[in-house]
Amino acid sequence: MKLERLLEGAKNLVRTGWMQNGIPSAMGETVASHSFEASVLAYVLSTELKRKGVEIDPEHSAVIALFHDAGETLLGDLPKWATNRINKREAEVEAFDELGIGKDFFLELRELKTNEAKVAKLSDRLSTYLQGLRYKRIGFNVDEIISSYAEEIDKLLSIEPLNQIRELVIKIMNSLNR
Repeated sequence: MKLERLLEGAKNLVRTGWMQNGIPSAMGETVASHSFEASVLAYVLSTELKRKGVEIDPEHSAVIALFHDAGETLLGDLPKWATNRINKREAEVEAFDELGIGKDFFLELRELKTNEAKVAKLSDRLSTYLQGLRYKRIGFNVDEIISSYAEEIDKLLSIEPLNQIRELVIKIMNSLNR
């Protein structure tokens, strides 16, 4: 069953970038745990934007973030080295076609035309950044990942309407530095 394949794949697939940076697979963040965290972050950030008067649906942002990596349950979590050399996005679209669920959310995220997609993208990056800080706190050398995601977050925070939640995002980013 395709749904079972999605659910089991997400729960068991450890994100490759962490393992390539010395995180043992037994301690590795799974696609499911990353997607859950990104989804919660998207809901919180969207709710703050809505409070500031931005037209946005927090639930929709959360669902985009929840499904953003679902294609990886078939494709695998390809490292940046590979994604810089192949057309990962087209392969992911095919994976979503095979799964039969979530493709519209993935395409919306890829196009970044809606406020919800922008927040979901930011939340994906923020989740990875936070996980990097967690790994660093217990002694793993993931400074390169933390730095590259901090740069991506900074770029995203320069676009409208994400610039309106810069302070909140920085507060979240600093929450693990205590």
